[in-house]
Amino acid sequence: MKQHSKQDLRFIKNENLIRETFRKMICEMDYSKISIKELTQRAQINRKTFYLHYSSLDHLLAVLQLEIMDPAVQMIAETSFPEDIEIIIRRSFKIMASLDNVDKIVLSTKGDFPEKKSPSDLIQEQLFKKYDHIAKYGPFESSLIITYFSVCLGVIFRQWEANGQQQIPMEDMIPLTTNLILHGMEGVGLVRKDS
Repeated sequence: MKQHSKQDLRFIKNENLIRETFRKMICEMDYSKISIKELTQRAQINRKTFYLHYSSLDHLLAVLQLEIMDPAVQMIAETSFPEDIEIIIRRSFKIMASLDNVDKIVLSTKGDFPEKKSPSDLIQEQLFKKYDHIAKYGPFESSLIITYFSVCLGVIFRQWEANGQQQIPMEDMIPLTTNLILHGMEGVGLVRKDS
């Protein structure tokens, strides 16, 4: 039997078809309801073709999640914490704002991954490994600082995305977020520093 090269046009066409069909299905139904049988029927390919590309639906999901998160992985690799904190905030906002609704559904979907770690868990691990030792702090304190930073950034972005995009442009939101995270309430002029 002839092995298909990843450069084979038919292989590429089927790869795109599988992904497009999966992305449509995940918007229509819960991930747990998607089956390879239905996906292949909708894509009008046979199961064997699916298995040339992916070993399972979880494999397909993990590949898509990792591709969506690749800009965040690259950002982690290219930055230092806390030195590049403003760059990290700016790039994180732009990365998160660039995701379409399907990407968000794909990222929030929980598959059955090896060792029960999703690609987002692996990204978080990478973040903690890269920034595990902040000068003057031990591993536990460094972990708390990174947790504070990432939780604040995520919550502020989600709040802006849900309620604020029409009111505050992203270019204004980024410095506001930076001031809030770096300086708290004092950074936005709500609490005065004792002299």
